[in-house]
Parts: sequence; C-alpha cells; structure tokens
Amino acid sequence: MCIRQLLNWICAVTMTVTCCAAQAKSIDYGAFEQLFNEPITTSITGTPQRASEVPATMVIITAEDIRRSGANDIPGVLRHVAGVDVLQWANDDADVSIRGYNQAYSPRLLVLIDGRQVYADFYGYTPWSTLPVELGEIRQIEVIKGPNCALFGFNAVGGVINIITYNPIYDEVNTAALIGGTQELKQGSIIATKTIKDKAGFRIAAGARGNNDFSTPQLPNAIGSRKGDNRAEINALARIHFTDKIEGAFEATRSKAAQTEIVPTYQEGYSEYWTKSLKGSLSAETLFGTIKGTVYRNDIYSPAFLTVFTTPFLKLNNQVTVGILEDFFQVGSNNIFRVAGEYRHNMMPTTALEAFVFYNVASADGMWNWKITPTLALTNALRLDRLTLGREGPQPVGSGLTNADWNNRSLLEKSFNSALVWQANALNTFRLMVARGVQVPNLVNFGGFIHPIPPFGFSGGIPTLNPTIVMNYEAGWDRQLTVIDASTRVSVFHETSHDLVSLKGGSLFPTSQIATPANIGSSQATGLELSIKGIFLKYWRWGASYTPMVIHDNFTQPFQQILTDYEDTQPVNVVNANLGWARGPWEIDGYLRYESNFFSIQNDVPPNFNQAILLRINNYISVDARIAYKITKDVTLALSGQNLTQSTQQQTAAPNVERRVLCTLTIKLS
Repeated sequence: MCIRQLLNWICAVTMTVTCCAAQAKSIDYGAFEQLFNEPITTSITGTPQRASEVPATMVIITAEDIRRSGANDIPGVLRHVAGVDVLQWANDDADVSIRGYNQAYSPRLLVLIDGRQVYADFYGYTPWSTLPVELGEIRQIEVIKGPNCALFGFNAVGGVINIITYNPIYDEVNTAALIGGTQELKQGSIIATKTIKDKAGFRIAAGARGNNDFSTPQLPNAIGSRKGDNRAEINALARIHFTDKIEGAFEATRSKAAQTEIVPTYQEGYSEYWTKSLKGSLSAETLFGTIKGTVYRNDIYSPAFLTVFTTPFLKLNNQVTVGILEDFFQVGSNNIFRVAGEYRHNMMPTTALEAFVFYNVASADGMWNWKITPTLALTNALRLDRLTLGREGPQPVGSGLTNADWNNRSLLEKSFNSALVWQANALNTFRLMVARGVQVPNLVNFGGFIHPIPPFGFSGGIPTLNPTIVMNYEAGWDRQLTVIDASTRVSVFHETSHDLVSLKGGSLFPTSQIATPANIGSSQATGLELSIKGIFLKYWRWGASYTPMVIHDNFTQPFQQILTDYEDTQPVNVVNANLGWARGPWEIDGYLRYESNFFSIQNDVPPNFNQAILLRINNYISVDARIAYKITKDVTLALSGQNLTQSTQQQTAAPNVERRVLCTLTIKLS
C-alpha cells in the first residue's frame, strides 16, 4: 500500500511538473532576439527574458555595441557603461568594479565566460589580459549590478560581468582582425566555426597582442618595470546535440600575458601569467526538469609575479576545480525553480616554503521565480556555502602558528537575493530588491603568501580572517518614452559592507613590525543611477547617464597602515554620454566620460620610500571615438581612439595615460 501511494504521488508530481523551465538544448539567442526585438538573457532564471524584465539591475552590451566601441579589449568596452568604474593604470592593466570600491586588484566583481568563473582566486581579482576570449566571438556582455552571490556564487558582492560567446550550433562566426596603433600596438585574432546544422557546432579562436606601455614619467623606484606588454590566447569550444533532449559542451583554453601593472601595495611592477582551463557539461531534459552537470578546472601560474627590475619577487600557482549539479523545473505555469549543489577545491602552494594552503567549499542553493499575476513577479534565491580551510607543510620559524590553526577553521555563510518586479503597463517597470553577498578572503590573505623579511621574520597571511558581508537595498524604475523612441532607467541603492579585508593592518604579535592582513572595519555607500538612451531619425543613436555616489568608511586605522580608502578614492559624480550615426557603409561613434575630483593612493613616494599618500586627481573628461567604413560586405576598416582630446592625462596616481589611436581591419571569412 505504501509503495502504491508513493507511485501515485510520483505520477501526480510528474504530471504537474512541466519539462522545460530551461531546455537541455542551449538557447538560440538570435531567434529570441528576433522574437523580442531586443537582447535577451537566461542568466537569472534560466529562461529567456528581456533585460527590462529580469529581477536584477542589468545592462546588456551587444556585439554591435562592442564593435562600435572602438575598443581592443574588454575594459575598453566597459568604460562606456553607466555604474561601471575603470581604473586604467597602464596600457594593458585596468581594474574594473561596479558601483565604486575600485582598487588595485579589485576583488568585488565576479567575471564569467559562458558560466565558467575566471576570477583569479589567489589574489582575488580579474587579470583582464589573461581572459581566453576574443572580442569577435562575444555575443553579449551582461553587466549585473549589486550583490548577486545567491545566483552566481560568493565574491559577486559588487556585481557580475557575464560574457556570453556565440553558440557554434546556431552562429557561424568566421572572422579575422588586424589592429595596429600607437604605443607600437600589433594585434590580431582569428575565429573559425564549423556547424553541423542542429546537431553540433565547433569553434576555435586565437589572438595575440604586443605593445609598449605608456611612456609618461614613473616614480624612480619603478623605472625598469616597462619591459613590453604582450598577450596570446587560444580557445576551443564544441557543442553537441546527442539526442533531441541531451546536449554536451566541451571547452579548452590557454593564455599567456605579461604586462606592467599596479599591484595591491600600489607599487608599479611587471608580471607574467600563464592560464589554462578545461570544462565539460552535460544537460538533459527529464520528467523532473532540465538537469545539468558541469565540471571545470582553472590553472593560473605566475612565474614572475610582481617583478620589479629583473628579480622575481614572487611565484604564484593556483588551481581551482569546480563541480556543479543543477535542476531547472517548472511547476504549473507560474513557478520556475532552480536547485543546485556545488563543490569547489581551491589550492595554492605557499611562496618561500614547501607547503600549500587550500579551502574546500560545499554549496547548496535554490531559486524560485513566482509569477504572482501576469504583471507581478517575485524571485527569491538562497545559497549556503560551507568553507573548510586547510594547510599542509612546514611553518616559518617563529610564526607562532601551526597547521591546526587552518585545519580547524570553517565558515558557514548564507547569501540571498530577493526581487519584486512589477510591469505596471507596457511602458513602466518597477523593481524592489534586497540582497546579501559574501566575499571570501583570497588565498594570499589566508596564508598563501609567505615572504621572508630579515631580520624581522616574515610577512604572510593568516587563517583567522572573516569574510566581508555586503547588504544592498535597491529600488528601480524603467520607463519607455515612445514619443522619442527612447528608454530611461532610475535606480537608487544603499549598501553596507562589514568586515572589509585589507592586505595590511594586523600583526601576529603586539610587538611585531611585520604586517599581516586584517579585517579593518565597515563602509557604506549610497548612490543613484540615471540613464537614458534612444534612436532618432533612424540613423542616429544616443545615450547619457549620471551616477552620483557617496561612500563613507569607518575603519580602525588610517589608510597609510591599511592601504585602503574608499570614500576619498571614489569620484562623487560620473557622467557618460555617447552619440553615434550609421548609414550605408559608414559608422561614426563618440563617447564622453566625466569624473569629478577624487584621490588615488600612491605608494613608495620619494624621498620617503614605502610610504603612501593620497594624490588628488582633478576632475577630467576623456573622449573616445570610432569611424568605420565597410569597403565590401565582408571587409571593414575602422579608425578609433581613447583619451583623444589630450596627449597625456592624469586619471590615477599611476603614470599618466596617453592618447591611443588604433586602426582595425576586419574580414569576414567565407
């Protein structure tokens, strides 16, 4: 009797559950874009949605936007987006954040390529030059603002950059591009796709770049760090429909980069990076929804990290292995669910000793998208992460620590996202959102960094740090202005961050002269985003945004001791504007960005080296532009530039940026 009741219950549930909240076959973005007449996303709920409908504040940068930006890298594209902050430290070195809190090796932004995290966990940041992707293979870049850890995983406390490449089953992209320009830039890329219609698709892409850094004056102790910047990458992707209900995807990447950069101590150095990754996924439509399993491994190795002059200062090696099992299913017509489990192993050998530190994370998360009425939807997501820290190998003499201090440490943290979206009518959409995000200390701060400093002892990370907790409260309004063929967005948010982590600020013993990482206090931010964009007279497109933001820090120590200051290093007022025209074979676009006065941290200031100051950066306007002519239907020639109005310009405490001019030849291959 019990067995019969169980079978009846299973049958009832099976009849209630409809099979495809998210199909096993990957989404044909192009088909949905034609249907909706605008870009779509599946990142939040697993089902196709307009950006204006998602339960998050999202901007979608399309492939056309990328092309018409005139940029030759991803930070160059992002610098035109409202609410995105880009610190251009050197020619190939930039740090990106969303809604402030930007710094050297910015840790608050989670970056993904087709669902694979490319966050460098050893120092907790994104080295953009190492990303194994070419601009020509990107279908869209999704900029998701505010904490989204419950949806994407920890460290997404400022926001998420989700890079979506073309699907080789549906999109045959075959192009080559050659770029030359100032700073002796030489860059090229090639993308080749083979599609077996509705059955399989294969793509391989490769690119390389070489150039000099800016030639503007450096601090005396940094002279010798400019050795020439270079980058090379190759990636291969295969998607296969094994049956109508089962799809597999396999990906392999390699990249190498070397560049002048500003490091977390705000000193100028030269670093090399080698990366590789392998990823496989399998999804299937079942009676209980779409079940998907994903496994990937990321390796990043720096044989000469933070190199100044010719002596390697550090060598770092980081391996991350991730396994995810998730199920998307729909109950009735108004409820979409996602349940998932994830396991992550993150490890790095310590510097200067034959030891290594690691952490294992077991996670469980769920998402429920409930369409309460045809115009009102509530989305809730909850994630639990249990992190277990560990260490093996010898300890530095006199540290006072044992491996048990690591092996006995564990953390259990929760993150959540909740959003109410009301489509009042065809013209107005309102959002109310609240979120809690978790930022985990990086492996260097957890002890992966050990640096001898005779005769004092050593400098290194510690196992006792607490994660940073970020709470965000937000309201938004999207409005369509049909009279002028435009759309507007208003968002207001208040955010608090507790237990912020600094690379310096603590010590192992009260009398120690050697600094360790520390939790340094809290901070809060309040901001507003006003934006408008539209099309007029058929051939013109335009946009403008104003994003004022105020940060207040409550730290236990002055910035000279912790090398951290958010309230002074964030411009209060930022304005972006763009204007573009396209007709026939011609395209012309211009971009303007204004930033009000702020300060930038500068370290090793002569004549007193190893001391930090706040250097005032006066308000400035930077102008980018692009003009392109389509010679034939398959060949386009473009001239573009950044910071065009001045030959040099002070934008940070690093050496002034220079005007950059690029010439790009793009060829569509048959």
